[in-house]
Amino acid sequence: MIIDIHGLVIKIQCNPDNLLEEIIRPFKFFLSKEKVPEIIVNIEQKDPPYNSFPGIKASFSTPRNIVYKHNGQKIIDYFGKGVVIEDRAESKYHIYGCDTNFLYEAFYLLVISLFGQFCDMKGYLRVHALALSYKDTAILLPIPPGGGKSTMAMAMLNVNGFKLISDDEPMVDNSGYIHPFPTRIGTLDKKKIASIPEKFVYRIDRMEFGLKYFIDYDYWQDKIEDRPLRKSILFISHRLLNGEPSIQKASRMNALYSLMRDAVIGVGLYQGLEFIIHNSSWEILTKVKIVSKRFIKAVKLALSSETYQMNLSRNIEKNAEVLKKFIENTL
Repeated sequence: MIIDIHGLVIKIQCNPDNLLEEIIRPFKFFLSKEKVPEIIVNIEQKDPPYNSFPGIKASFSTPRNIVYKHNGQKIIDYFGKGVVIEDRAESKYHIYGCDTNFLYEAFYLLVISLFGQFCDMKGYLRVHALALSYKDTAILLPIPPGGGKSTMAMAMLNVNGFKLISDDEPMVDNSGYIHPFPTRIGTLDKKKIASIPEKFVYRIDRMEFGLKYFIDYDYWQDKIEDRPLRKSILFISHRLLNGEPSIQKASRMNALYSLMRDAVIGVGLYQGLEFIIHNSSWEILTKVKIVSKRFIKAVKLALSSETYQMNLSRNIEKNAEVLKKFIENTL
């Protein structure tokens, strides 16, 4: 299968074949007809070929894996659960593992990491935010981790006129257009999705964070925004320990402070250090130029958007109702 994520073309091959349709589920929005791929990913459900690897020392490690480098290849060992081999010169990746949960997660994280690098190369900006559309306007709401982005997204999709751009990381191009990035909506609480037919739901037992349920975007069909949008409203979000949700005007400077966290530094965005760093741990210092470019894009986004602050209560349904009324009265 081929996926084309805003110009990043990836070909995916899988053995056995019947895994391919499941592994590709988060990226079905980007399925494409035959194109010349920039990157090829081969996935094999079998034990990694550890005996064929050279006896080399680790280059560095992350909480998720150990990284080795040899003759232009990078071997990423996920503590025995599986291996990803990167051949950077040929733009090829090979994923080995017996556990389907590992294969699903490793492939997803690889693609997200590759897309992040692609955005930095092109000068695009990823924002860690819930992104909705209403009347041809993009609504960006960065919500701190655990703040209920997915729950609010599902609540807003039940409101007429609202569509989902992304529940996690919309992309802003060089002209300031906000592009859809729908991959998957997830929840830890299966009770929240009890009304959704099982055919749209799948589960992954993740390496570090345990079991999570995901919903295909197919379930919402025409409620997914498929157009890039220029006009935008940008919210700063703060959580309240106690009190009612509210929205008030905010300065563009305060919005920029929020974007520093949610787009420039990219807290909450998967960066994939095992794929970003190619020579040594010091290479991360060369990312200063990339961060500078992200900052310039963030300034432009803050200046071109209407900016507000939303105070989020612990009641996500109330938060969604306040957001709904505000947007309907504003646009």
